Amino acid sequence: MTEPLKTHQPLLFLVYATAELPAPDQDTLLMCLRACDQTLSEAGTKIAWQINNPQQALGEVRYGQHRIQIAGVTNPLPPDLVDRTIHTTSWQPQIKATMRHHSAHLSLVYDGAHPDPIEKMIALYQTAYAFENENLLGVINPQAWTAHPPADFLSPNAIRRYRQRFPFNLWIGNIKFFLDKQRYWLVTKGHHIFDVPDLAYFIQSGQSSDDIIRQFNNIFFYMYHQDVTVTAGDSLTIGENGIPMQFREVTEYPEILMGPSGTLVIEKINPETP
Repeated sequence: MTEPLKTHQPLLFLVYATAELPAPDQDTLLMCLRACDQTLSEAGTKIAWQINNPQQALGEVRYGQHRIQIAGVTNPLPPDLVDRTIHTTSWQPQIKATMRHHSAHLSLVYDGAHPDPIEKMIALYQTAYAFENENLLGVINPQAWTAHPPADFLSPNAIRRYRQRFPFNLWIGNIKFFLDKQRYWLVTKGHHIFDVPDLAYFIQSGQSSDDIIRQFNNIFFYMYHQDVTVTAGDSLTIGENGIPMQFREVTEYPEILMGPSGTLVIEKINPETP
């Protein structure tokens, strides 16, 4: 189940407390999908299983322009994937521990034809809602190096709002690679799903990552919604009082900083300016 990670198509892993996989039938699937999108028709919504039992699942969901490939086994995810996703999140330790100690997982891989990456992600979340039960511990986004508990993030109301308010904390990872206790590289993960290069910034002693993450989000919106191509050597100021930033190529630690669609390092043009 690692092959889809080589593509730019989004995917999610759902992790469960017990070694038993959910298997919604056609009526349950339609009910859950329509709770998120009332425009869906019964005739255009299908779930087809090749294997469907509590220990193993293989099938697909189709509706509209979307097709979601489903595969599940009663084994935990590989430890390196768990470390790269659950471990790097900012959730409380007990929440992360709960997600780590799962007994089964289900993969949802987007394989449809919709051109909008946001709609692809929403389709995955709508499908995940159909596979939610009391044993669901978390949603893992391996391409963004992040994870989150189900909470209200899989509710139909929340999923509908993702079109109006991009859920950065769910779909984009901001990962810290420490050089020492006070200096680290901060790099985004998951921008490539939206055809945008990832961004990196070197945090030095006394600097806060919060302001940089806000800059990352603003630059993402600029490139994604304005469909602007930014390359090394370009400069950019977001907002009237924004700090001028310059972009350059990755020249250090490419094995951790470089994303599938490339990564741009941002630097303040006037670093002395507070």
